[in-house]
Amino acid sequence: MRTLIRARGIVDGTGTGWREGLSLLIDEERIVRLGLASELRVEAQRELDFSNCTLVPGFVDAHTHITIRPGEGNQHGQLAAPPVWQAIRAVKNIRQMLQSGVTTIRVMTEKHRIDVEFKDAIERREMVGPRMRVSTVGLTATNGHAPSLPSVDGPDDLRKAVRRNLRAGADLIKIFCTGGVSSTFGMPITASSYSREEIRAVVEEAHRAGKPVASHAHGGEGVTLCVEEGVDSIEHGALLTEENIEKMAARNTWLVLTNAILFHPSGIERGDAHQPAIMSKVLQAREAMESTFERVKEAGIRFAVGTDSMHGLIGYEMEWLVKHGITPEQAIVAATRNGAQVLGLADQVGTLEPGKRADFVVLNGNPLKDIKAVYRVAAVFKDGQMVVPDQPDQQVYQRVKEEI
Repeated sequence: MRTLIRARGIVDGTGTGWREGLSLLIDEERIVRLGLASELRVEAQRELDFSNCTLVPGFVDAHTHITIRPGEGNQHGQLAAPPVWQAIRAVKNIRQMLQSGVTTIRVMTEKHRIDVEFKDAIERREMVGPRMRVSTVGLTATNGHAPSLPSVDGPDDLRKAVRRNLRAGADLIKIFCTGGVSSTFGMPITASSYSREEIRAVVEEAHRAGKPVASHAHGGEGVTLCVEEGVDSIEHGALLTEENIEKMAARNTWLVLTNAILFHPSGIERGDAHQPAIMSKVLQAREAMESTFERVKEAGIRFAVGTDSMHGLIGYEMEWLVKHGITPEQAIVAATRNGAQVLGLADQVGTLEPGKRADFVVLNGNPLKDIKAVYRVAAVFKDGQMVVPDQPDQQVYQRVKEEI
């Protein structure tokens, strides 16, 4: 059944700007075409009226977790909690993502195969949630970040760990290559916890299986080694050096920014304010990121965004970019098309184009005039189905009923 989604205009995620007066025609799970409602309605069997709203692609959260809540503190303790406890919490977290307009996510470390189980459940339609790309258990050194994970050292053991993750259903491999802000011990956030040979072993094994590698890395030697050895994306990158930036630009390495967890008051600041060792790194990373992002822009490094478990705050990631010199449209592209490219799903999602999946967000307002419109989510569609709100507005529902 073909459905006309009437809108005031569309921002399609391709960088073509505001498309005044265009609506969307979808057929089951796919987009048929964009055009004037008067032209599209002759092909539609039903109609949904959002004629005062803007349509944008479903947002892509390129770096998150489904069981962690940073504002509660001790993220590593949360990651080590029993699987039932984690699963119960994940349901609410996933719902918050959807409500904020996120229809696709990349899950960047979970234990107990929680991410694989939720991905499978969503694909089987046993529950509603964003489509997922999962990394299963991240790889960390004995003295590295993420102490709640089993440590893996040495090229041979790392190769085996990569293979175990792939067998468990990983879509990508996550490796922790520098210290982390939320750790109270271990490597500094600008040092590398893995050697060149160890990183090379991970990349070789993953790429042999056709899977990308993402590295938790804030800056310094850890980033340099990762880029030189072919890691596909650097996650966080708050303390990138000039050398890091030059190498990333030369190799066209992706950067996935995660600013909400650092800058939003409900992030690490709320959860771990009583931990001096953590708060000192928060302040260090905040100060560095202000200048780092300027250099990232100047170098032309490709970037996407992730909330890093700040569920429901994908809008904040876009707003932060705009406050730091990015146009509203570039911010939306970072949270849609760029994210889809990082996840290897650019042929499916990330833009509103014919043939792609009908993932889109209905916004009350024009985000190109006011980026805060990305917070005003009226409805969310995934694969052509309205997933937010659970029950459509009575006026919209009646319109559909009459058309049928």
